Amino acid sequence: MRVPFLRMKEIGKRFPGVQALQDVTFDAFQGEAIALLGANGAGKSTLMNVLGGIISPDEGVIQINGKTINIKTPKDASEIGIAFVHQEMALLPTMTVMDNMFISDYPVSMKIKINRAIMRKQCSEVLDLLGCRISPENYIRDLGTGDRQMVEIGRALLGQNKIFIFDEPTSSLSKREKLNLVRVIQKLKDEGMTVIYITHFLNEVYEICERVSVLRSGQVVGGGTIEEVQMINLVRLMVGEVKIEDRGTERITSVDNPIMEVSSLTRKGVYKDINFTLHKGEILGFWGLLGSGRTEVARGVVGLDPVDSVKMKISKNGELQPATPDTVRRQIGMVTEERRVDGLFLPMSVKRNMSMANLNNLIKKNSSVIDKSKENLLCDEFVDRLNIQISDKEQIVETLSGGNQQKVILGRWLEVNPSILIMDEPTRGLDVSAKAEIARIIVRIAKEGTSIILISSEIDEMMSLCDRFLVFNKGKIIADLAYGVSEDKLVGLAAGADEVIQEGDNE
Repeated sequence: MRVPFLRMKEIGKRFPGVQALQDVTFDAFQGEAIALLGANGAGKSTLMNVLGGIISPDEGVIQINGKTINIKTPKDASEIGIAFVHQEMALLPTMTVMDNMFISDYPVSMKIKINRAIMRKQCSEVLDLLGCRISPENYIRDLGTGDRQMVEIGRALLGQNKIFIFDEPTSSLSKREKLNLVRVIQKLKDEGMTVIYITHFLNEVYEICERVSVLRSGQVVGGGTIEEVQMINLVRLMVGEVKIEDRGTERITSVDNPIMEVSSLTRKGVYKDINFTLHKGEILGFWGLLGSGRTEVARGVVGLDPVDSVKMKISKNGELQPATPDTVRRQIGMVTEERRVDGLFLPMSVKRNMSMANLNNLIKKNSSVIDKSKENLLCDEFVDRLNIQISDKEQIVETLSGGNQQKVILGRWLEVNPSILIMDEPTRGLDVSAKAEIARIIVRIAKEGTSIILISSEIDEMMSLCDRFLVFNKGKIIADLAYGVSEDKLVGLAAGADEVIQEGDNE
């Protein structure tokens, strides 16, 4: 029986309101690449941040070559020989390529002077290995996104590293750059290195990796050798079988009452020529894997991210009219994907968090002062309506459970009463009962006439709630499917499985 070069044994990590990792055991061997897969919030990045010394686990041990080690900081990880290529590039734009590559370990001569000749030579060798056409002397600010990503990868290739973590390394690369990276990873494996590969492009898993491990909700739910696991089963493992109360056959099928029409929505390099219509009271599912473009399109619609082109109409008095920024601001709300990052004001109270989108309506007439009586009444109304479990409306929102935090965000938008509500992963990180409660709220507000765009990585949640599905793949809508479509077809389309895509006409 082979002994793993790396073993992360029974790793546990809890953040306020959510168990990010629970009893996770992860093995990686020398001379192979293992894919670490999972939907948004599955725990992939948390697990690798533990290995990279960025966060400390609450439970568990890490062993390398059979020896238990203690990794408290990224410097500890680096000294052990762990190199981490992060998805979010950490480069200094006003410095050169070679300065960025050596930023944490400059070579010196006579213990006092930086040896730039060695830097230039080693940097050139790594760039040649990666097939890069840039100079060590180029400034990062002058490089495109793909070249910057290659610099990030090049930094990991310097030194005496034995374990390489690649987190979505090809998301910004051209086809030529991807081929060069595949070649470099094969070279690392041939030299006996250990590669951990995180990606949402499942075809890359079968091209690069020998084994795969799948996380869901902070736990290992499956895996094996590439030969053992079919692509469609990988997606099933990723999206899970969490049961949400089904709406039955009571679905919105009418196309006579459009509330919003989006056409020609484009953001270069992210998504292109997105066209769709949303109807009154409809729950429209944006379905696809991580990186398919679904979240980016939603953020573009609501104006959180810039777009290159868009034509948008929103219903006013029963008639679609060109949407102005003010119309979007007044009629569209968005529950963002990361509630603790861009959804909540964590040090502030429940009441103040719920009021944030409604300040214009709470200000006293001919004054700039908030009507606290009105604010308190509205907060009480939605705390009661959404069954938010709090000790007091002045309770700091950071101290609430994940489910109650999510309901505070929902309450914020329900105070405003938008005609359209975009919900990105509204049940992510919640326990089963909290998921079911959020699902009931979604159904209720749709019945009351609010049109909803729902994004979720859990297929059962989407199947249970949505009237219609737009399937995203590589920044494009590849299918528009009505309620009644098979789960297999949705999963296959998202994964890009040809045998499913060619199954027949859109249902």
